[in-house]
Amino acid sequence: MLINPVLLLLVGMTLKCGRGLGDFILGELNGGSQAIVITPWLSPETARLLTSLAKNGAKITLVTTDDTENQSHTRALPILYETVETRKPGNRAVAITGAVLLLISIGMLLITAVVGVFGILAGIVLLVLGLPRTVETRRALIDLVILPKGTNLHAKMVIIPERSLVGVGSANMTSSGLHNNIECWAWLSGEDVVRSAVSFVEELTGRVLSTPREERGASRKHKQS
Repeated sequence: MLINPVLLLLVGMTLKCGRGLGDFILGELNGGSQAIVITPWLSPETARLLTSLAKNGAKITLVTTDDTENQSHTRALPILYETVETRKPGNRAVAITGAVLLLISIGMLLITAVVGVFGILAGIVLLVLGLPRTVETRRALIDLVILPKGTNLHAKMVIIPERSLVGVGSANMTSSGLHNNIECWAWLSGEDVVRSAVSFVEELTGRVLSTPREERGASRKHKQS
């Protein structure tokens, strides 16, 4: 989706080019309640910043790729997840069945070794399956959308809806892009630009995104009804 060029004449724009644009780009994220970030690659540094903002209560949406050619990006992706341990309840009936079968099979060893051994093995399996256990799962710390490499995502964008800001430029959110490469980045200000940018993200991801203004508007309509 293209942003109407006429809009760019009606909004404020701050442009910066050169090396070391990291603070100019990521500094705008501090203190906000929501940010939408699009970058094909990111660094562990950026991943830690985004997860830290999320842990402090910000709603962070990241659209990135599964491209593993960039080593920094490969190291960054696991940082976006946490390991969660959940206690899975056991099945008492299965556990009791296993224990009973185990006891019977031990007695069967006196009659026939083959039947006894198979019975013991089956009893152990049922007993293990029936006992409570801890299961580890991975959970994303932020709202994460990972697109296939074949999507050919090349856009770099940051949307801060509550401040009506949209940042676009050439820099990936990697150490090279934020600190070493010669890049350009522009911050555009305006509600129409934010709406156009959010619409682009929704088309890209196939998801509907809510912003603070939309949530407040929906809340007002609910109260009036």
